[in-house]
Amino acid sequence: MYAPQRLLLLTAFLVPLLASAQGMLLPTTPNARPLAIKSQRVSVEIQDGTSVTRVEQTFQNDGPSQLEAHYIFPLPKGAALSEFYLWINGKKTKGEILEKEKATSIYEGIVRRLADPGLLEYVDSDVFRVRVFPVPARGEQKVELAFSQVLNYSSGLYHYHYPLGATAKAQPADWRQVGGTATRDFTFSARISSKTPLRSIYSPTHQVDVSRRGEASAVVGMEQVGGADLSKDLDLYFSVSDKAVGLSLLTYKQADEPGYFVALITPKTEVSPNEIGAKRVTFVIDTSGSMQGDRMKIAKDALRYCVTRLNAQDTFNVVRFSTDVEPLFPGLKQASKENIQKAVSFVDQMEAIGGTAIDEALVRGLQDNDGKSPTPHLLLFITDGQPTIGETDESVIAQHSKEGRKTKTRVFTFGVGEDLNARLLDRLSAEGNGTSDFVRDGKEFETKISSFYDKVSNPVLADLALDLSSIDAYDLYPRKLPDLFKGTQVVVMGRYRKPGDAKVVLTGYVNSDKRTFDYGTTAPREATRDDFIPRLWAIRKVGFLLEEIRLRGERPELRDEVLALGKKFGIVTPYTSYLVVEDEPLAVTGQPPPPPVIRPWEDHPPHRHENRPMPKAEAREAEDDFGDLFGASRGRAGGGASGAMAPSAAAPAPAESMTMAEGKGGVAVSRATKKMKEQERGPSASDPVRVAAGRTFIFRDGGWIDSEALTSPGKQLKVKFLSKAYFALLQVKPELKAAFSLGDRVVVMVSKGRSVIVGPDGEEDEAKARAFLK
Repeated sequence: MYAPQRLLLLTAFLVPLLASAQGMLLPTTPNARPLAIKSQRVSVEIQDGTSVTRVEQTFQNDGPSQLEAHYIFPLPKGAALSEFYLWINGKKTKGEILEKEKATSIYEGIVRRLADPGLLEYVDSDVFRVRVFPVPARGEQKVELAFSQVLNYSSGLYHYHYPLGATAKAQPADWRQVGGTATRDFTFSARISSKTPLRSIYSPTHQVDVSRRGEASAVVGMEQVGGADLSKDLDLYFSVSDKAVGLSLLTYKQADEPGYFVALITPKTEVSPNEIGAKRVTFVIDTSGSMQGDRMKIAKDALRYCVTRLNAQDTFNVVRFSTDVEPLFPGLKQASKENIQKAVSFVDQMEAIGGTAIDEALVRGLQDNDGKSPTPHLLLFITDGQPTIGETDESVIAQHSKEGRKTKTRVFTFGVGEDLNARLLDRLSAEGNGTSDFVRDGKEFETKISSFYDKVSNPVLADLALDLSSIDAYDLYPRKLPDLFKGTQVVVMGRYRKPGDAKVVLTGYVNSDKRTFDYGTTAPREATRDDFIPRLWAIRKVGFLLEEIRLRGERPELRDEVLALGKKFGIVTPYTSYLVVEDEPLAVTGQPPPPPVIRPWEDHPPHRHENRPMPKAEAREAEDDFGDLFGASRGRAGGGASGAMAPSAAAPAPAESMTMAEGKGGVAVSRATKKMKEQERGPSASDPVRVAAGRTFIFRDGGWIDSEALTSPGKQLKVKFLSKAYFALLQVKPELKAAFSLGDRVVVMVSKGRSVIVGPDGEEDEAKARAFLK
């Protein structure tokens, strides 16, 4: 059919921007699986919104015979293939582009052949393929290609997308091991340059490293070695702006309901000294007996690091406390070389001995702010213990802090270890417009404190306020914006009611000077591409609700809202922990019962095969912090692979668990809540939750079920996987492709009061399937 090194370029594009799948080497032998990807290197050059992507893939043939195969790679919409090379018998050989044809029928055939719905991503894409022969027995096949494209651009924000997810689902069951070595090592790098200064750089899908190279360039990188998780596509957003502070909006909105947005606020990279605000800092350090040994040494090293990096215009003080409280200076002093040296000597002489006078130390630290200065006052409070000297009542200490705290003060607490009152430290920081963190002994202690100080050492704008009234924005998180520091980015999530062109106003202060920034943007009437946004917003909101419950007590309206959001968006909380239980949902003591377990594939229990997503054991391992915390408190079920949580007589009710204050449990709840409040990325591939076409799917009973169908499935149609009826549904409603790509067992709401069940049996007649959608 095809001569060696000759490509047939196939085209047709009906899916949203850049939706596609990465390259695949498919043997021509009937029923053969695609070859495992041993390694993949992706390098991107982006200049002023135009990108050139270079891909190197190495495939492994583990079999005893040489193979003939087709290499298939779908291109992003509008992309132009510029280079293609095959390595044949050790020689790099250039390919040749011939002609174009429609690919839909060909790739429906591939989906049927492999019985892999993940490959639906190939259908209706711009793709090319080439015959590859021979692929050596127990050998490797290397492919190189390059393509260029113009990136999608809107209101100063560019979007780059690299397809990964579909082919990852197509890998053999044992893809993690090829020839006894880990496979699918993956590296990604993107060099971004722009004539207009770069501002925000954000990936909602992957943790990437960003290295700024001045105002106009940056390098973004990611490396995963040894069984890399490539089961979701990589998205990268970056904004450009001439303003000193850039602001960009990402939006998601279905026509019939209020929209969601993510606002990215980023200062310029190169900030002159006169653009850096002065700050006042009080370091309050615990030197009680429990700080003896390495803990005291590391604390002193971290404190030296901080005081020696004060800016010349800053003022500061150091307060140590144990049984007594001792400040270095009577009040804040200028950060001169002489005063910094006095501080270093003061730190050197610190000894760990005595009790823990938290209340007195906190009150003394707050006294450094007289309430008259326009510059922010940062109070860094470091302790490893509970209050044992003076006032020890948590509520009274919090009240004393509130009374002593004046305007411009931000309280940042660091708890060391677990023998402390985590709830108290959280309360002090929450009410003090700061943050709390908990660190383990050793290197993490020093690293976290020094990295935090690096972040806050150069304030760019204080007392931020964001005016989004032109889009009627509401339900914003964080509720109070933090200060903006050099090299950082503030991510705000919320909802909006009023679509259309809009004006966004950001205000803040540099010392006593007010700065105002105006931005023109658009809040669309309908925007469904960035479907990760609603769930991220919901996770953040749940984090703030849980914090409110923890610090101020459970109220029915707060509990009910957590329950509603948890069910709709598949969020694990103390009130919805049953969402991750595979065998039976677990009712939490004193709470409404969970929804009934629906068994859409009851007659055909799931069986393990190579493309089965999220086996039960993996789903259990994928629980987040709350799942782990509350699973541990109840105990695990013994036997079997499910690992479902087992009820226990000692299991605390959610209200009790959320009020854990001391010890390991208190720290765990604090960390879980903090993680939710700061959530910026979608679920990982191992999570028992997926987002597709703006809907949340939960792994249950061996398949993916639309969260809305868990409680209200409505009228249902069972459709046989890969039947004519199955593909007829996709033709009538192409938007179902994202849901159907999740697996061979899927329940999805197709309209209000109607859902489709895809499984091993069901309707095969395409006319009946089409009629169901009318």
